[in-house]
Amino acid sequence: MHPWLLHTDVFRLPTYFTCLMIGMALASGVLRREALRGGLDHREVMNAALLALPAALAGARVMHVLVEAPAYYWSHPLQVLSPMGGWVFYGGALGGVLAVAGWARWRGLDPWQLLDVFSVATAFGLVFGRIGCLGGGCCYGRVADWPFGVVVPWAVRYYRRGQIPEDLLSVPLHPTPLYAVAIALALFVFLSFLRGRQRFGGEVLLAFLVLYGLGRSAAELFRADVERGLFFGGLVSTSQLLGLTTAAVAAATWWIWARRCTPSSST
Repeated sequence: MHPWLLHTDVFRLPTYFTCLMIGMALASGVLRREALRGGLDHREVMNAALLALPAALAGARVMHVLVEAPAYYWSHPLQVLSPMGGWVFYGGALGGVLAVAGWARWRGLDPWQLLDVFSVATAFGLVFGRIGCLGGGCCYGRVADWPFGVVVPWAVRYYRRGQIPEDLLSVPLHPTPLYAVAIALALFVFLSFLRGRQRFGGEVLLAFLVLYGLGRSAAELFRADVERGLFFGGLVSTSQLLGLTTAAVAAATWWIWARRCTPSSST
């Protein structure tokens, strides 16, 4: 665990936030590629990105404050602005979607086309954000053991105090951030493939919401940072509840829209 890439008396560079910024910078290249691929004005798309970036960061931070630690931030309001604080993906996604849709409406563009393009780029950017989670020590996993006391070969160990509880230091844990990296990479590849074959505007966005929600919910089974909240007697985490709900709504929407695009057979 390396929460700081650089830590001096005058300058600090947090690992997670740095990886997040690198991911967003590289995702802008994917965004431009997808815009050109779809015949969109890449300048309009990049302008939308300039609006979506701060909106996504603000949404991710606000949802963390409201959902995960409202009492702490009520007592320490200035910590809301700290780059070392938590970020919630669903809050960032909501902020980004609203910003892109608002820009599209203002410019007279199809918001679904823009959101499809941003969905592919977001999946790519998530890869780097989750790498930052591994370095920062957040999203740590459960004890990584198989039956008969066999340790999972790809387990990771944390030795630095911080977000990891004392009783889990030096213990082999599931590398849940790397599971999330694999999910994001697979999602990026699939959405890139779907973009060339989509039948209606918004299909890529809906596919992203369904697959990310399911993948995130599966990865949550291996996470141990339960302070984010549990429901139904500890069976479902906050992220699982959000992910499964989002996936269900998106899947139902996709089914309805897909039926409208399927020509009815004549008898």
